[in-house]
This record gives sequence, C-alpha cells and structure tokens, in this order.
Amino acid sequence: MTPPAVGQALLLIANADLLHHPRELGRDEPITAVTVPTPPQPGTPHTIIASFSDDRLLPVITRTYDGTRQHTQQIPADALLTGLHLGRTLTDALATIGGADPRGHTPLFCATAHPDGWHTYSRVHLRPDAGCFIRTAPTPTGDPADPVSWIADAVARHGAHAAQLNSLDGAISQAHLGKEIETKFTLPRDTSLWPLAVDLHDRVANGALREMAPRFRDPLETWDFANTLFEVHGPGPQRGYVSFLYTQPGLYQVKRKNYDTDALVRHEHVDIDVTITVPLDSYVRDTLGLLARPMPGFRRMRYDIKFESLRTGHHYGIFVDRCALYADPTETLVQVEVEYLRSRSVLPLDEPAVFTEVERITDWVAGVLAEHALPAQPGYYSKLSFLRDVVARRPHLLPPVDKDAP
Repeated sequence: MTPPAVGQALLLIANADLLHHPRELGRDEPITAVTVPTPPQPGTPHTIIASFSDDRLLPVITRTYDGTRQHTQQIPADALLTGLHLGRTLTDALATIGGADPRGHTPLFCATAHPDGWHTYSRVHLRPDAGCFIRTAPTPTGDPADPVSWIADAVARHGAHAAQLNSLDGAISQAHLGKEIETKFTLPRDTSLWPLAVDLHDRVANGALREMAPRFRDPLETWDFANTLFEVHGPGPQRGYVSFLYTQPGLYQVKRKNYDTDALVRHEHVDIDVTITVPLDSYVRDTLGLLARPMPGFRRMRYDIKFESLRTGHHYGIFVDRCALYADPTETLVQVEVEYLRSRSVLPLDEPAVFTEVERITDWVAGVLAEHALPAQPGYYSKLSFLRDVVARRPHLLPPVDKDAP
C-alpha cells in the first residue's frame, strides 16, 4: 500500500462504531483505504472535501488491519457509495477478504502524508456525493512509511472530540467572538442581483477563489425579510443600532451593532427567534433600555454565497442584497458584502488569518465586479448610514415618534 503523493489524501472506510466507541482495531479487522485527490495548496489543509461524484478511477485497497489479506483495485469515485451504502465493488472486496458486514462500513477518517508522519482528519458531514473532514491533530503522527500507522491516533483523537465531531455543527466555533468583520461594495441601485449571485456562486464552485470551497451543506441561501431598524444614541457604549428582522408572526431576529463610525470591525450580538408581543419602539425603550429613534422600515432581499477556507477552516459569505424602503421603494441600497461568518474546527483557530482571507476575498470580488463593468464603491457603508442619508434628504420619511416616550 503506497502512501499518497502530495496533493492526495487517504480516505479510510471502516466500521461506523469507531466514531462512537473508540477502540483498538483487531488484527483481522477489515478496512478500506481510498486515495482521493485534494485541491493543490501550499501547506497542510485544515479541511478535506472528498468528492464521490465523478468517474475518476481511484486506487483502492481493501485489507485486514495487519495486511495479511488484501485486495487491490481501481474504482470510479461515483461507484464508492450507492446512496449512503457501500457500492457493490467495495462490498465484493470486503467479501473477498472475509470477516465484515458491509452494512456497518462507511467513510470515517482521512490522512495526508508528511515527512514526519501523517496529518489526521475526522468526518463531520457525509453525503452520497461527498464527505467533509477536518484536521484533528496539530502535528503529524505515526510512521510516514506505514500507511496504517495513523489510524489508531485518528480514532483516539476523534474520541477526544466526539461530542463536537459527531453532532451537527458541533465543531462550529467563532473567531473574534462578538465582532462582525465585513467589507462592502455599494452598487448602482438598478443592478440585477440574481445573475451576479449565480456568477459568483459558479466561480467559487469551480475553484476560482483559491483555497476556498463551497460551504458543505449550504453553499447558496436566499433571504427576503422585513427589517425595522432603530438608531441607538445610548446609553454610552450602546451607540449604533438595533435591528429587528421579522421571520414569522411574533418572532424576530434581533441584531445589535455597537459602533460610532462605519468600519471593518464592529461589535455585534444576534438573538434568534425572539418573541416580541409589544410595539417595537416600546420593546427598544422598556426591555432593551435603549435611547433610540426609529428609522424607515425596509425590505431586504439577499442571496448568500457561502464557502469555507480549506487552509484554515474559516467560513465566509459573499452577500448580494437589495434594501428598499417601504415608504418609497425608489430609495434603494444595493450592495455586495464580504463577511467572516464562523469556523469549523476542534483545533485552536488562526484568528489573524481571518483578516488576511477577508482582504483576499474582497480583492477577488472587486475583480469580478470589474468584469461585470459594475461601478462599485468599496468601503464599509452601513444600512444605518444609508437610512441617515435618506432621512437627511427626506425627513418626512421618518416614522412618527412615540409621544409617550420620556
């Protein structure tokens, strides 16, 4: 069994119980190792997304753990699985070496070769067409000349983080907690959003954004919601705004941003599914305790292109959106935003890399907008600044102030 070359990974298919009950593998225990390609990149990847959706022939070895019985072949990637079951070719290979019920076998771990050993990865998501694996060890392990020497360490490390790795989004964490990191491009208000969103999505999906891949599970989202925003004057550090995103009757997403001027980094706090049964101005005054004035309500329609850094595990979004005032829909703000979202990792996060990657993504988006011949104003122009500018020109668009307010 030959170790994978640079730019390749070993995918281990074995009994799913290893994810939940770490143990030593028996000498006669059957395993399958598949050499899968990964995008070329400098350094060791944090995330491996193994595709099972094309007809590329992949080297496969099905063997006992001690190697006394083995079967070698090449299998098309799209034949590895049938749905979430092993494909017929792998099932037959397990029967050839004997001793396994193929119904219990599934992709579990990956490893990449290193001069000092192996980098290990655990599965966090699986689809019939692909699997997503994240790194579990900060340094290589095992003997680089032994292509199964990493398995015991991979199983043990998975067990140490099982609560995160085995649960949906359990490995999701946040760099720069409590802060929003975002750049913006302001576009002409008649910009057509969907063609631009599709082009950005397709470019990311085709690998045009180096070291990035579509976010596993949700690479494209659409949103359309009513937004009520209050400009907050105090007390003290609470300055900024509080925004209410109407989701369904009686439920809101409440977003608070504290800042004095538009900037790359702003303090942000978001509460999901908040039940509010009183007028919003009363809620802002009496429940949140804020000194604020209501701004014109608007409708926000948005396409989110989401992707993840294979190098760092950080996740980002390019948001193509339009905000139009209900009081006068000709007052419209169209923007493309680049934002750090979250990270997927059980290892310490590389927080400085967030700024480096946001800058690189922003430069890339600027190039795409130039190709579309779209005049784009880069910066940090916020929704609050837009509303301030509108009411400065047209103060009659301000909602009426609650006369009972102190």
